Amino acid sequence: MGRISVFLIVWYVATIAVLTGWINNLGPSHAGDTAVRTGHLVHNPKQLRQLLQRGNYAEAEEGYRQAAQQRGAIEDYLGWCRVLRETGRYDDALKVLDEGLKKHKNQADLLAERAEVLYVTGRWEQAHQDVAAALRTDANHFRARWVQACLLRDQGDLEAADQQVRWLVRTYTQLSGTAQEIRDAERLLIVGLAGAENARRHRRPQQFAFILNEIYKDALRDDPDCWQAEYQAAQLLLEKHNQAEGEAALDKALAINPRAADALALKGRVALDQRQAGQAVRLADKALKIHPNHLEALRLLADVRLLTGDLAGAENLIKLARDIHPRAEATWARQAVLAYLKGSAASVQKVEQEVLSFCRTPGLWHLETAELLLLFKRYPEAEHHYKQAVKLRPDLPAATAGLGFLYWQLGREEEAQQVLKEAFQADPFHVRVANALKVLEHLSKYQKRETDHFVIKFSERDKVLAAWLADYLELWYAEYQQRYGFTPAGKVLVEILASREMFSGRILALPDLPGTVQGASTGPLLLLPSPRADNRVRLYNWVSVARHELTHVFNLQQTHYRVPTWLTEGLAVHAEQDQRFLAYQELLKERLVAGTIYNLNTIARGYQNFAHSEDVITAYYQGWLYVQYLTEQYGQKAIRELLEAYQQGLSTQQAILKVCGVSLDQLEQGYRRYLDKHLRAVPPREILPPLEELEASWNKHPDNAEVGAQLAAAYLQRQRWDDARRIAEKVWRQHQGHPATALVLARLHHRNKDVVAAAVLLEETLQRNPGNVRLLRALARYLVLCERNERAIAVLEQLRSLQVAGEEQLEVLAELYALGQQRQQQAAVLADLAARQPDNVDVRRRLARLWQQMGNWEQVARWAESILWIDVEDSEAKELLLSAWQHLGMHDQIRRLSARYR
Repeated sequence: MGRISVFLIVWYVATIAVLTGWINNLGPSHAGDTAVRTGHLVHNPKQLRQLLQRGNYAEAEEGYRQAAQQRGAIEDYLGWCRVLRETGRYDDALKVLDEGLKKHKNQADLLAERAEVLYVTGRWEQAHQDVAAALRTDANHFRARWVQACLLRDQGDLEAADQQVRWLVRTYTQLSGTAQEIRDAERLLIVGLAGAENARRHRRPQQFAFILNEIYKDALRDDPDCWQAEYQAAQLLLEKHNQAEGEAALDKALAINPRAADALALKGRVALDQRQAGQAVRLADKALKIHPNHLEALRLLADVRLLTGDLAGAENLIKLARDIHPRAEATWARQAVLAYLKGSAASVQKVEQEVLSFCRTPGLWHLETAELLLLFKRYPEAEHHYKQAVKLRPDLPAATAGLGFLYWQLGREEEAQQVLKEAFQADPFHVRVANALKVLEHLSKYQKRETDHFVIKFSERDKVLAAWLADYLELWYAEYQQRYGFTPAGKVLVEILASREMFSGRILALPDLPGTVQGASTGPLLLLPSPRADNRVRLYNWVSVARHELTHVFNLQQTHYRVPTWLTEGLAVHAEQDQRFLAYQELLKERLVAGTIYNLNTIARGYQNFAHSEDVITAYYQGWLYVQYLTEQYGQKAIRELLEAYQQGLSTQQAILKVCGVSLDQLEQGYRRYLDKHLRAVPPREILPPLEELEASWNKHPDNAEVGAQLAAAYLQRQRWDDARRIAEKVWRQHQGHPATALVLARLHHRNKDVVAAAVLLEETLQRNPGNVRLLRALARYLVLCERNERAIAVLEQLRSLQVAGEEQLEVLAELYALGQQRQQQAAVLADLAARQPDNVDVRRRLARLWQQMGNWEQVARWAESILWIDVEDSEAKELLLSAWQHLGMHDQIRRLSARYR
């Protein structure tokens, strides 16, 4: 973000008015007695159910087991079975039901329960037999009817499935207001599921609000521990991308039952949608510890593996899921995507034939396949699967919405609007669809400017910026054509969004995209926010951002969207032509020392873990350095050849071997040496352990200088000056010249207002530890305070030569040169600072004025123009640029510049 591209981030959602209000009133009271052990097992049915519903599975299982053995009631066998199902022991659950049916022959509840267990494990023929047997006993059995509907739907008999769903909805309606009104949570949950199916198929979206506000409220009224009501509500809300309330419902479900694997897995799915891969994995693992055979948790982990490039790991997880349920369309969708990523069209066809063997209308398989392919920018394949999903399962509005969003990402806005309108008619509560249509309506009022290779859309407010972009984009297009040996198909659509809300909406169809995001590209589409969005000045270097995003336009199209993220992001950062990532040298050094840097097999994890900004920063920094290393070691042609290899469908290992002539392991070894060299002088970040831990270590090892220095520093942080001095002086007596201890003592001298003593101490220590960066940084600070400017300049230049001078040191050095009227040296330092701060207008203005004083009009033009790359409305920069070009006789440039402001 910022210059980190957005590839498909699905984050948070707007509130839907008709779907609000219900959650705040649904908090369960947890009424009733709490079941506890009192020397004997609980056998009371109400207490046993409470144990089950609150996730006390071990105690509930033992209680139900003994109750079944001693009392043998139907509810005992059902409760025992439910415990086993919630903990993933399906075969044991079937044995319990078999035992119950021996005692209660042809009992409908037990038969329907067994049918459901058989259904969720893919044993559909047996499930049909149990459903039929249950309905012979009780033709009005809700669970049997629901399982039958699911079986028929998943086998592709949509009409027959619809008949069962409509029976459930109709029966609920007919019984409402009568003595037989359905009030028990068990059946209300089924009504909620059936009602949602009915609403989707027959396009009755108003029923969704009724389900949320009435059905699930009634379920919780009957059973305050019915976490399933909150979970099913969350599913429905998240289906509409009402994330805020969906997550709130999930939290309520987990407040009732912290061990509900369904809720944990769904919460993990939300985390992955937010590109919080680490959190998604933690939640999936937590769900699997409770329920080792949880399909959605396994698929979630498989998706993380797919997105982070671990195809072997994904394949293992997909196989586990298939073994549990060999007829789950969602699992087979992952198998298809795996085949696509491996470049095996034959395997994709084989997967489709397998799915068709158990489902005549596999729309869900097509939909899930398309959704995943969209994440990988496999647009043609995704379009095919979306269209098939719409054709085969018109009851899945997500398929129509997905197709519309595909066109939306491709910049095919007229098609997108048409399809999204159809999706909105089917489901007006879908937040992203509604938002996308608003954005498209907003864009319809924009002006348009066409060049040879671009179509630029903009509001009147950004007319000047659009004119600048029109010229520069064509220059960069020619540059990139030559660099990559490729020409994108058709004209690239560029949109400058007039408000942050619309910018966020154009990327995600959701509001509240973080303000750090300054650009996005999907391949055929390039997006920028207006620097004056919402009539507020939020300046950024639009040249840097546009070059970054245009790199993706070329790389993605050139490789048919197969380029790995590390390469296209590394090339995009390289194209910015600045040094902004040097601010994170110490972070990278810390990871290098700790052994937690990424390699090409793991770097994709960083790009997917937006919950941890340091992971993302490290991934982008390392991607840039991989590109630097490849270019230096194997030449610029290696980059073009790598892109060609990916276009051919080669894996990273195959591409590296073909282009570089070395194995992936050998390349990683070379890259590691490159990192060592790049970071040789950089100290890792200093993070002190907890004080209690340091004190314990010091008591145990009173001669350890490092521990003593850290303890003294910790005391300094807490302003325990006497303790800090006592420890530091003791260490210094034993280890005179110890750098970290010298830093503590220098700070204590400074506190006593004796900066001269601090500087002398650090000078002496530096003689024993030449090149120590922390000593040099601290010494420079004290030398400035002592007004020893020449020596301070020497120390700061030493840091600069080592490429470890931070932005603060560069600012000080530039100021020292200014005081000494050393303009050339001042300009050189300010140029370094400008490279670190691509959005900083002030430092560029100082450079332009400085060079004007020295009469170097080429440099004046360079820096004045760079100001306009941040703010095209900066009148001083414009006048400086015109003046410089006038002095240089660049009349054509003057005419072009003037034309941009007409």
